[in-house]
Amino acid sequence: MSFSLIEEGLNKVQAVTAWDTLLIKYDHKTHPNEFTCYNINFNTENLLKGTISDMCGTYLKTVQKFEKKVQEYTGFNPKNVVDKLSTTNPIIKDSWTSLIQSINVSDDTTSLKDIKASAFIFAGTYKDEQNVVQNLYLLARKNPIITFKKDRTHIFTSQHNTITETTNPLVQFGKGFDALIYKSKIYMINSNCEGILNMEYSHKKICQKSLDLLEQSNIINDIESYRQFATSGQTPKKFITYDSAIVEKLKLTKWQKQLSSDLKIPINPATKKFDLHDVNHARIFTLAICGKTKLNMFSDGVCEVPSSTPLSLA
Repeated sequence: MSFSLIEEGLNKVQAVTAWDTLLIKYDHKTHPNEFTCYNINFNTENLLKGTISDMCGTYLKTVQKFEKKVQEYTGFNPKNVVDKLSTTNPIIKDSWTSLIQSINVSDDTTSLKDIKASAFIFAGTYKDEQNVVQNLYLLARKNPIITFKKDRTHIFTSQHNTITETTNPLVQFGKGFDALIYKSKIYMINSNCEGILNMEYSHKKICQKSLDLLEQSNIINDIESYRQFATSGQTPKKFITYDSAIVEKLKLTKWQKQLSSDLKIPINPATKKFDLHDVNHARIFTLAICGKTKLNMFSDGVCEVPSSTPLSLA
Protein backbone atom coordinates (compact mmCIF):
# COMPACT_ATOMS: atom_id res chain seq x y z
CA MET A 1 0.00 0.00 0.00
CA SER A 2 2.76 2.45 0.91
CA PHE A 3 4.67 1.84 -2.31
CA SER A 4 1.51 2.29 -4.35
CA LEU A 5 1.03 5.70 -2.69
CA ILE A 6 4.61 6.64 -3.55
CA GLU A 7 3.96 5.62 -7.13
CA GLU A 8 0.67 7.52 -7.11
CA GLY A 9 2.41 10.63 -5.77
CA LEU A 10 5.12 10.48 -8.44
CA ASN A 11 2.46 10.05 -11.11
CA LYS A 12 0.55 12.99 -9.64
CA VAL A 13 3.58 15.15 -10.39
CA GLN A 14 2.39 15.13 -14.00
CA ALA A 15 -0.92 16.68 -12.89
CA VAL A 16 0.68 19.59 -11.03
CA THR A 17 -0.58 22.86 -12.45
CA ALA A 18 1.80 25.19 -10.60
CA TRP A 19 5.27 24.74 -9.13
CA ASP A 20 7.26 26.87 -6.72
CA THR A 21 11.00 26.29 -6.46
CA LEU A 22 12.33 27.41 -3.10
CA LEU A 23 15.69 27.53 -1.39
CA ILE A 24 15.54 26.88 2.36
CA LYS A 25 17.72 28.52 4.97
CA TYR A 26 17.75 27.30 8.57
CA ASP A 27 19.98 27.05 11.65
CA HIS A 28 18.24 24.93 14.25
CA LYS A 29 21.06 25.36 16.77
CA THR A 30 20.38 29.07 17.12
CA HIS A 31 16.77 29.30 15.86
CA PRO A 32 15.00 25.93 16.29
CA ASN A 33 12.23 25.19 13.81
CA GLU A 34 12.66 28.50 12.00
CA PHE A 35 13.03 28.67 8.23
CA THR A 36 13.47 31.33 5.57
CA CYS A 37 12.41 30.37 2.05
CA TYR A 38 13.53 32.09 -1.14
CA ASN A 39 11.51 31.69 -4.32
CA ILE A 40 13.53 31.27 -7.52
CA ASN A 41 12.34 30.80 -11.09
CA PHE A 42 13.16 28.66 -14.10
CA ASN A 43 13.48 30.35 -17.47
CA THR A 44 10.90 28.05 -19.05
CA GLU A 45 8.20 25.71 -17.76
CA ASN A 46 9.62 22.88 -19.86
CA LEU A 47 13.02 23.24 -18.18
CA LEU A 48 11.37 23.11 -14.73
CA LYS A 49 9.20 20.09 -15.56
CA GLY A 50 12.07 18.26 -17.23
CA THR A 51 14.29 18.78 -14.18
CA ILE A 52 11.59 17.53 -11.80
CA SER A 53 10.76 14.56 -14.04
CA ASP A 54 14.39 13.42 -14.12
CA MET A 55 14.66 13.70 -10.34
CA CYS A 56 11.43 11.72 -9.86
CA GLY A 57 12.89 8.98 -12.03
CA THR A 58 15.99 8.80 -9.84
CA TYR A 59 13.88 8.71 -6.67
CA LEU A 60 11.71 5.88 -8.05
CA LYS A 61 14.78 3.85 -9.02
CA THR A 62 16.06 4.17 -5.44
CA VAL A 63 12.75 2.97 -4.02
CA GLN A 64 12.75 0.04 -6.43
CA LYS A 65 16.35 -0.75 -5.44
CA PHE A 66 15.04 -0.96 -1.86
CA GLU A 67 12.67 -3.66 -3.18
CA LYS A 68 9.77 -1.25 -2.58
CA LYS A 69 10.11 -1.70 1.21
CA VAL A 70 8.42 1.08 3.21
CA GLN A 71 8.39 1.18 7.03
CA GLU A 72 7.14 3.56 9.67
CA TYR A 73 9.97 5.82 10.80
CA THR A 74 11.72 4.64 13.99
CA GLY A 75 15.09 6.32 13.58
CA PHE A 76 16.80 2.93 13.28
CA ASN A 77 15.23 1.25 10.27
CA PRO A 78 17.66 -0.47 7.89
CA LYS A 79 19.17 1.81 5.25
CA ASN A 80 17.57 -0.05 2.35
CA VAL A 81 13.98 0.94 3.21
CA VAL A 82 11.86 4.05 2.71
CA ASP A 83 10.96 5.72 6.02
CA LYS A 84 7.33 6.84 6.20
CA LEU A 85 6.13 9.50 8.63
CA SER A 86 2.95 11.54 8.93
CA THR A 87 3.45 15.30 8.80
CA THR A 88 1.23 15.49 11.92
CA ASN A 89 3.54 13.18 13.88
CA PRO A 90 4.97 15.04 16.94
CA ILE A 91 8.47 14.27 15.68
CA ILE A 92 8.11 16.72 12.77
CA LYS A 93 4.77 18.48 13.27
CA ASP A 94 6.17 21.80 14.55
CA SER A 95 9.02 22.02 12.07
CA TRP A 96 6.85 20.97 9.11
CA THR A 97 4.17 23.53 10.02
CA SER A 98 6.85 26.20 10.30
CA LEU A 99 8.36 25.23 6.94
CA ILE A 100 4.96 25.43 5.21
CA GLN A 101 4.36 28.85 6.74
CA SER A 102 7.74 30.00 5.45
CA ILE A 103 6.93 28.69 1.98
CA ASN A 104 3.69 30.68 2.00
CA VAL A 105 5.56 33.93 2.77
CA SER A 106 8.68 33.20 0.74
CA ASP A 107 11.11 35.94 -0.25
CA ASP A 108 11.27 36.56 -3.99
CA THR A 109 13.42 39.69 -3.97
CA THR A 110 16.79 38.62 -2.57
CA SER A 111 19.51 38.15 -5.18
CA LEU A 112 20.63 34.57 -5.70
CA LYS A 113 24.24 35.42 -4.86
CA ASP A 114 23.14 36.65 -1.42
CA ILE A 115 21.17 33.55 -0.46
CA LYS A 116 22.77 31.07 1.93
CA ALA A 117 20.59 27.99 1.75
CA SER A 118 20.97 24.46 3.13
CA ALA A 119 18.11 22.74 1.28
CA PHE A 120 15.60 23.16 -1.50
CA ILE A 121 12.00 22.14 -2.11
CA PHE A 122 9.70 21.91 -5.11
CA ALA A 123 6.16 22.76 -3.98
CA GLY A 124 3.42 21.71 -6.39
CA THR A 125 -0.35 22.19 -6.46
CA TYR A 126 -2.90 20.00 -8.23
CA LYS A 127 -6.62 19.22 -8.08
CA ASP A 128 -7.82 15.87 -6.74
CA GLU A 129 -10.78 13.82 -7.92
CA GLN A 130 -13.16 16.12 -6.02
CA ASN A 131 -11.60 19.16 -7.71
CA VAL A 132 -10.04 20.27 -4.40
CA VAL A 133 -6.62 21.92 -4.58
CA GLN A 134 -3.92 19.77 -2.93
CA ASN A 135 -0.17 20.04 -2.45
CA LEU A 136 2.80 17.75 -2.90
CA TYR A 137 6.45 18.46 -2.20
CA LEU A 138 9.89 17.21 -3.23
CA LEU A 139 12.47 17.98 -0.54
CA ALA A 140 16.27 17.71 -0.58
CA ARG A 141 19.05 18.68 1.83
CA LYS A 142 21.33 20.33 -0.68
CA ASN A 143 22.31 23.87 -1.50
CA PRO A 144 22.03 23.92 -5.30
CA ILE A 145 23.69 27.34 -5.59
CA ILE A 146 27.37 27.43 -6.55
CA THR A 147 28.74 30.85 -5.73
CA PHE A 148 32.18 32.27 -6.43
CA LYS A 149 34.08 33.06 -3.28
CA LYS A 150 37.41 34.81 -3.28
CA ASP A 151 39.52 31.65 -3.14
CA ARG A 152 37.35 29.52 -5.46
CA THR A 153 38.81 28.32 -8.75
CA HIS A 154 37.72 30.50 -11.66
CA ILE A 155 34.78 29.21 -13.70
CA PHE A 156 34.57 29.88 -17.42
CA THR A 157 31.71 29.59 -19.87
CA SER A 158 31.77 29.72 -23.62
CA GLN A 159 29.50 31.09 -26.28
CA HIS A 160 30.24 31.06 -30.01
CA ASN A 161 33.62 29.42 -29.21
CA THR A 162 34.57 32.37 -27.03
CA ILE A 163 35.55 31.68 -23.39
CA THR A 164 34.63 34.17 -20.72
CA GLU A 165 34.80 34.12 -16.95
CA THR A 166 31.47 33.97 -15.15
CA THR A 167 30.78 35.48 -11.76
CA ASN A 168 27.06 34.78 -11.72
CA PRO A 169 25.95 31.93 -9.42
CA LEU A 170 25.54 28.53 -11.03
CA VAL A 171 22.73 26.16 -10.05
CA GLN A 172 22.96 22.38 -9.75
CA PHE A 173 20.03 20.55 -8.15
CA GLY A 174 21.61 17.12 -8.39
CA LYS A 175 20.15 13.87 -9.64
CA GLY A 176 17.39 13.42 -7.08
CA PHE A 177 15.68 14.51 -3.90
CA ASP A 178 15.52 13.00 -0.41
CA ALA A 179 11.78 12.89 0.28
CA LEU A 180 8.40 12.92 -1.39
CA ILE A 181 5.62 14.51 0.67
CA TYR A 182 2.22 13.36 -0.58
CA LYS A 183 -1.18 13.16 1.14
CA SER A 184 0.35 14.40 4.43
CA LYS A 185 2.96 11.62 4.49
CA ILE A 186 6.68 12.07 4.05
CA TYR A 187 8.56 9.26 2.32
CA MET A 188 12.31 9.52 3.00
CA ILE A 189 14.93 7.48 1.17
CA ASN A 190 17.74 8.53 3.54
CA SER A 191 18.28 10.39 6.81
CA ASN A 192 18.91 13.84 5.28
CA CYS A 193 15.49 15.17 6.29
CA GLU A 194 16.30 14.58 9.95
CA GLY A 195 18.53 17.64 9.78
CA ILE A 196 16.14 19.76 7.72
CA LEU A 197 13.17 19.09 10.01
CA ASN A 198 15.12 19.35 13.29
CA MET A 199 14.27 15.78 14.21
CA GLU A 200 17.21 15.47 16.61
CA TYR A 201 15.50 18.06 18.84
CA SER A 202 12.26 16.06 18.68
CA HIS A 203 14.12 12.84 19.50
CA LYS A 204 15.45 14.48 22.68
CA LYS A 205 12.03 15.81 23.68
CA ILE A 206 10.43 12.39 23.25
CA CYS A 207 13.32 10.78 25.12
CA GLN A 208 12.98 13.17 28.08
CA LYS A 209 9.23 12.56 28.28
CA SER A 210 9.76 8.80 28.21
CA LEU A 211 12.45 9.03 30.89
CA ASP A 212 10.08 10.97 33.14
CA LEU A 213 7.52 8.18 32.76
CA LEU A 214 10.23 5.59 33.36
CA GLU A 215 11.31 7.34 36.55
CA GLN A 216 7.72 7.14 37.83
CA SER A 217 7.73 3.39 37.25
CA ASN A 218 10.53 3.09 39.86
CA ILE A 219 12.18 0.04 38.31
CA ILE A 220 15.73 1.41 37.81
CA ASN A 221 18.21 1.52 40.66
CA ASP A 222 19.95 4.77 39.62
CA ILE A 223 17.69 6.68 37.26
CA GLU A 224 20.01 9.69 36.98
CA SER A 225 22.88 7.54 35.81
CA TYR A 226 20.61 5.89 33.24
CA ARG A 227 19.21 9.26 32.18
CA GLN A 228 22.73 10.42 31.36
CA PHE A 229 23.24 7.35 29.18
CA ALA A 230 19.83 7.60 27.50
CA THR A 231 20.21 11.25 26.49
CA SER A 232 23.63 10.87 24.88
CA GLY A 233 24.65 10.12 21.31
CA GLN A 234 22.08 8.42 19.10
CA THR A 235 20.22 6.78 22.01
CA PRO A 236 17.37 9.38 22.19
CA LYS A 237 16.23 8.15 18.76
CA LYS A 238 15.41 4.75 20.21
CA PHE A 239 12.74 6.25 22.46
CA ILE A 240 10.55 6.97 19.44
CA THR A 241 9.23 3.43 19.98
CA TYR A 242 9.20 3.54 23.82
CA ASP A 243 6.56 1.03 24.94
CA SER A 244 4.84 1.92 28.23
CA ALA A 245 3.11 -1.49 28.25
CA ILE A 246 6.49 -3.22 28.53
CA VAL A 247 7.51 -0.93 31.38
CA GLU A 248 4.24 -1.65 33.19
CA LYS A 249 4.97 -5.36 32.99
CA LEU A 250 8.46 -4.82 34.38
CA LYS A 251 6.94 -3.51 37.59
CA LEU A 252 6.00 -7.14 38.32
CA THR A 253 8.59 -9.47 39.83
CA LYS A 254 7.80 -12.22 37.32
CA TRP A 255 8.72 -10.10 34.32
CA GLN A 256 11.69 -8.48 36.03
CA LYS A 257 13.20 -11.92 36.57
CA GLN A 258 12.34 -12.93 33.01
CA LEU A 259 14.08 -9.89 31.53
CA SER A 260 17.05 -10.27 33.86
CA SER A 261 17.41 -13.92 32.86
CA ASP A 262 16.97 -13.48 29.10
CA LEU A 263 19.03 -10.32 28.68
CA LYS A 264 21.56 -10.92 31.48
CA ILE A 265 20.73 -7.61 33.16
CA PRO A 266 21.44 -7.64 36.93
CA ILE A 267 18.89 -6.68 39.57
CA ASN A 268 20.11 -4.96 42.73
CA PRO A 269 19.32 -7.44 45.53
CA ALA A 270 18.69 -4.69 48.06
CA THR A 271 16.35 -2.46 46.01
CA LYS A 272 14.93 -5.12 43.64
CA LYS A 273 15.53 -2.72 40.76
CA PHE A 274 17.52 -3.03 37.53
CA ASP A 275 21.18 -2.14 37.86
CA LEU A 276 22.13 -0.31 34.63
CA HIS A 277 25.49 1.18 35.56
CA ASP A 278 27.17 -0.99 32.94
CA VAL A 279 26.76 0.68 29.54
CA ASN A 280 26.01 -2.59 27.78
CA HIS A 281 23.27 -3.42 30.30
CA ALA A 282 21.80 0.06 29.80
CA ARG A 283 21.90 -0.37 26.03
CA ILE A 284 20.16 -3.73 26.06
CA PHE A 285 17.57 -2.54 28.59
CA THR A 286 16.80 0.41 26.30
CA LEU A 287 16.26 -1.90 23.34
CA ALA A 288 13.87 -3.97 25.47
CA ILE A 289 11.66 -1.11 26.70
CA CYS A 290 11.57 0.35 23.19
CA GLY A 291 10.24 -2.88 21.72
CA LYS A 292 13.41 -3.69 19.79
CA THR A 293 14.20 -7.16 21.15
CA LYS A 294 12.66 -10.56 20.60
CA LEU A 295 13.45 -14.21 21.21
CA ASN A 296 14.70 -15.88 18.06
CA MET A 297 12.62 -19.03 17.47
CA PHE A 298 15.17 -20.63 15.13
CA SER A 299 18.30 -20.23 17.24
CA ASP A 300 18.90 -19.60 20.89
CA GLY A 301 19.30 -16.03 22.01
CA VAL A 302 17.72 -12.61 21.88
CA CYS A 303 17.74 -10.55 18.69
CA GLU A 304 17.40 -6.87 17.95
CA VAL A 305 14.52 -5.95 15.66
CA PRO A 306 13.63 -5.08 12.94
CA SER A 307 16.88 -6.37 11.46
CA SER A 308 17.15 -9.39 13.79
CA THR A 309 20.79 -8.81 14.64
CA PRO A 310 22.00 -11.20 17.38
CA LEU A 311 22.69 -9.25 20.56
CA SER A 312 25.91 -9.59 22.52
CA LEU A 313 24.83 -10.01 26.14
CA ALA A 314 28.31 -10.40 27.58
